[in-house]
Amino acid sequence: MSSRRYLPILAIPLFLFACVRCETAPARSGSVVIMSYNLQTLFDPVDQGGEYEEFRVSTGAWNEALYKTRLAALASAIAAATLPGGSGKGPDVLVVQEAENARVLRDLAEAAGAYPYIASSPDEDANLGCGVLSRYPVTAVRAHRIRKPDGAPSSVPRYLLEVELDVEGHRLLVIAAHLKSKLGGAEETEAERRAATSFSSLLVGSRLTADPLLAIVVAGDFNENPDEFERVDRAYPTALMAPDAGPGPWLLITGDRGSFEACSNSALVAGVPVLYCPWEEGGGYSYRYQGECERIDQLLLSPGLVSEGGCPLGFQAFSAEPPEFAIDAEGNPLGWNARSGSGYSDHLPIRVQLFLKP
Repeated sequence: MSSRRYLPILAIPLFLFACVRCETAPARSGSVVIMSYNLQTLFDPVDQGGEYEEFRVSTGAWNEALYKTRLAALASAIAAATLPGGSGKGPDVLVVQEAENARVLRDLAEAAGAYPYIASSPDEDANLGCGVLSRYPVTAVRAHRIRKPDGAPSSVPRYLLEVELDVEGHRLLVIAAHLKSKLGGAEETEAERRAATSFSSLLVGSRLTADPLLAIVVAGDFNENPDEFERVDRAYPTALMAPDAGPGPWLLITGDRGSFEACSNSALVAGVPVLYCPWEEGGGYSYRYQGECERIDQLLLSPGLVSEGGCPLGFQAFSAEPPEFAIDAEGNPLGWNARSGSGYSDHLPIRVQLFLKP
C-alpha cells in the first residue's frame, strides 16, 4: 500500500491570539519551562450543545461553582509541578489539551498565574481542543487541520496548533497536538495517529529547512508511547518510530542525545527531522491504563536544542514527577470525579526546561 494515502494536508492556516491581564512576567533566570497537560474535559458552565453528560448545566450536574473548583484544582497542580530550581510560579509556557473554548483558556490563564498570551484553535467540530498559554509574546499562530486517512474509523478531526513565541529576542516554535485515542482499537486507529505525526514531520522539516537553528518543541497528548512499535511487537508501523525506520508516514524520535552530535550542523537526517524524546532521561509516566504506566504525553525537541550547534536555546532538564496531592497511594492520577466534585486530571503534567545559551 502506498504511503501517500496517509499523508495529511494543510487545510486551514489561521493566525489567532488573545491577551489577558498580565501580573506574572516570565522568569529572567535564563531558563524557559514548558509544560504539557491534558486537562481531562474542561468545559465552561454554559450549555452549548456538545458537553458530556456530567458537564451539562441544564441537568444540574455542572455549574459555576464546580467550574471554579476545577479551575483552582488544575491551577494548583500546574503550579506544583515544578522543576529543580524552578520559580514555583508554574511554567512559562503551558500547552493544554481538552479545553472546550477560548473562555476556558482565559479563565485557566487567570487562575494559573495570569498568562498574558493565549493561542487557541478556531471554532472546530471537536468539543475539546488544544491551547497554548504563554508569558512570552506570541508573534504568530497557525492552525492546521489534518485530513483523515481513507478508510480510517469515523472521528472528529482536531486542529494542530503552531505557535511562535519571542523568547527574549529569540524564536521558539511550539507545536501543540492531541492525537486520536485508541478507542476503537489500537491498530484500527493507528493510521489516524500516523497521519498527524506524518504532517508534524513535514511541518517541522519545512521550518528547519528554512531555519536549521530554529528551536522547536512538539507537545501534547499523542495517545502513544515512545516505544509503541515495540509494544505492539512490530506488528504494524506506529506514529512514533525510531530513526532506523527511515522516512515514512510517521515521526522519527530518539532518546539518544549522543546521536545528535553528528548532526549539530544539520537539523535533518536523510531529509527528515529526528526529534529528541527525553522520557528515558527523566523517567516516570504521565498516564495509567489498566494499572500499566504509560508515557503517552510528549515534549519532543528539535535537534538544535540538544546539539552543540548554534541554536540560541538548549535543553536542560525534563520531569514527569507528579505533585504528591494529584496521585493516590498507588500512583494513579486523581482524575476529576463528578460525584465528589474533586480531583484534577487523569493525566499528569510533564515539563521541560530550556536555557538561553550565552
